[in-house]
Amino acid sequence: MTRRILTAFALLTAFALLILYVPLDFLRPQVERAMERSLGRKVEVDHVYVNLFGVPGFTFENAVIHEDPRAGIEPFAYVPSLSAGIRLVSLFRRRLDFSSLSLGDATVNLVKSGSGTWNFQFLLGDASKHQTMLPAIKMRGGRVNFKFVDTKSAFFFDDADLDVSPYGNGSVELRFWGAPSRTDRPARDFGHLFVRGNWAAPSAASREPRLDLQVELERSGLDEVSRLIDPRGFGLHGIVSFQAQLGGAPSELQVSGGLKIEDVHRWDLLPQRGGWTLPLKGTLDLATQRLDLASAAESSAAPFELEFHGSNFLSSPQWEATAHLNQVPLSALVEIARHMGAAIPDKADAEGGVSGDVRYTQALGLAGRVELQDASLNLPDSAPLSSPSAVVAIGDGAVHFESNVDIGQKESAELDGAYTWNAPRDLDLRIETRGLSVAAMRAFGLAAIPLLEQTPQGSWRGWARYRGGEWSGEYDLQNARVAVDGLADPLRIQSASIRLNGKRVVVSRLRARAGKIAFTGDYQWEPNAVRPHRFNIVIPEADAGELARLLAPSLTRDRGFLARTLGLSPAPAPGWLKSRRADGAVSIGALSVAGVNARIDNARLLWDGETARLIDVDAHTLSVDSDQAAIAGDVEIGLDGRVPHFKFDGKIAGVPYRGGELDFEGTLETDGWGSQILEFARAEGRLRGRSVSFAPEAEFRTVTACFEMSGSADGPIWKLGSMEAVQGGDLYTGSGISQSDGKLVLDLNHSGHAVHVIAGLLTERP
Repeated sequence: MTRRILTAFALLTAFALLILYVPLDFLRPQVERAMERSLGRKVEVDHVYVNLFGVPGFTFENAVIHEDPRAGIEPFAYVPSLSAGIRLVSLFRRRLDFSSLSLGDATVNLVKSGSGTWNFQFLLGDASKHQTMLPAIKMRGGRVNFKFVDTKSAFFFDDADLDVSPYGNGSVELRFWGAPSRTDRPARDFGHLFVRGNWAAPSAASREPRLDLQVELERSGLDEVSRLIDPRGFGLHGIVSFQAQLGGAPSELQVSGGLKIEDVHRWDLLPQRGGWTLPLKGTLDLATQRLDLASAAESSAAPFELEFHGSNFLSSPQWEATAHLNQVPLSALVEIARHMGAAIPDKADAEGGVSGDVRYTQALGLAGRVELQDASLNLPDSAPLSSPSAVVAIGDGAVHFESNVDIGQKESAELDGAYTWNAPRDLDLRIETRGLSVAAMRAFGLAAIPLLEQTPQGSWRGWARYRGGEWSGEYDLQNARVAVDGLADPLRIQSASIRLNGKRVVVSRLRARAGKIAFTGDYQWEPNAVRPHRFNIVIPEADAGELARLLAPSLTRDRGFLARTLGLSPAPAPGWLKSRRADGAVSIGALSVAGVNARIDNARLLWDGETARLIDVDAHTLSVDSDQAAIAGDVEIGLDGRVPHFKFDGKIAGVPYRGGELDFEGTLETDGWGSQILEFARAEGRLRGRSVSFAPEAEFRTVTACFEMSGSADGPIWKLGSMEAVQGGDLYTGSGISQSDGKLVLDLNHSGHAVHVIAGLLTERP
């Protein structure tokens, strides 16, 4: 007997285990019909398994819950594994009904039909109409899509948990937890949305059901949440969360709650440290997807009020928001702008209030008008900016502003401009002043105005406009100091008139000084020219020694005594020298060179990197009451060595010599600086003399010769060849050479007779 019992028990156990793992597909028609009765729509499954653990029931593989024809043709849900619990009471009526459905990680489509009714309303309405009890529905980690007739929304819920607990007559208790997402936003940085409450079936007094819900959004990134509404985003930084209570008919739900924003700025104007909860009230119409919210400030003296109106927020969101500002502290707005990427120093301190209205719509963007009252801005290391009133108008994708601004106690400027934030971003700013220090310009952050950006001091008056990344304008500059590469001392500008046109700069009526040398003239910067620097400089008087000192950084790269002794190569040319390209004219009224006075009437300077050339030089040496020698030709200066290399190719006419004059034509080359110029000089060419008296017995009406000259520590050494001299009607030929005692020895021949003449090399030291 015992053996029979054990055998029967084993067979029953084996049968129970078998039916758990073996599909019982012969039951599929019956369970599909039972499921269709429970849900009011067609259901298809692949395989059926019996579930004996927990609530007895079935497990269906690859279940498809089709849609109500009134809502569309796409299935209501796709369920990889659906567990259905049997309502045991129904078995006594020989009818299979289900008490619960577990959808697992199903994909559910919520559809709004063409009539404006949602598919879940059909589900609840049919249950109430047929007085049937819906099964309890549960989903974990699923996905909820939204569809409007035949168009699927980009908005969906991921990682969604759902609990629907019916309690009779089509009424249900709802609990939902999901992550708001968009199909066009692969990444997200926001929390879950939690909804719990009740859906009550329509009563005799109301034709609509009633909803009572509590909605909560976890702390989420403000920018990511804004992209749920508008995929473009707004570049906002901070954390947002909210809680709200909804109650009433679906077409007119009353909304009340609070929006909390954190970590956007210091919140100096807010009642709670670290964040602010903005009370909100409004209505929500689920049928038309329209939401109207407004801030519920506790008093009329609140710093600002908000209004929000949105529609079609699950399909194609259309929305607008309005902020009413009432003396909002400027400091708070400056901090918000800094968090949104504006280049405002951390130590900037702002005071004053901002009042007005700002509105945002998707079609028109930002629009509105605000006024800054008694505003001031203090920036580090600059004079404070203040304005009793400044008007800011917003519209057409730009901010327009105008204001009279005081800088410190004595200076002021007029600002007028616009900033376009759409791509490409563009600032159009015009500033005009009757007198403003360059240091005060730094208070505006506008020190990049050409020439003004290069001087730490001075003042200017006039106007300047910044647009499209370039400056234009006309202004006068006074008492400025500008460091110029290649000059030993900064350039001190006494006064100058400046005209800007894009990257082109024209400086006229320039009065300036470098070291002890004063000059006047004009300057142009032509960025597209082969030689962008263009200038015309007139120097009344200068000392050659002072001029050499000023130009020493450009002309010499001497590494010192040790480098010269060891024969080390010179320092490499600096970048500014290699890139310098200049074309200008220079004239000097009186130039003192080692006790000799000269005048440079004109010389054109062509500067190309490590080579500078003075061409078409027109100069004269000066006596007390008249010009003496005339100098004409070209000078080339090579700057690629330790010291400059000079080469002169031209002529010197009218050099006084022993009662007459000498003309020289040829080339002169030398290396060095200062006294080295004469020591290393080398020259050759031809000379011509008139009325020259080498000695009492050697007075010649004309003299011609080839010459060579080489410098030395003791003075120049001259050699004369192919010499021809005319005395009366007699012709003398021969040569000459200078000696170490400074005498010039001529060996001449006249009609076969040798003539030996000794004369002083020069009557005066050059």
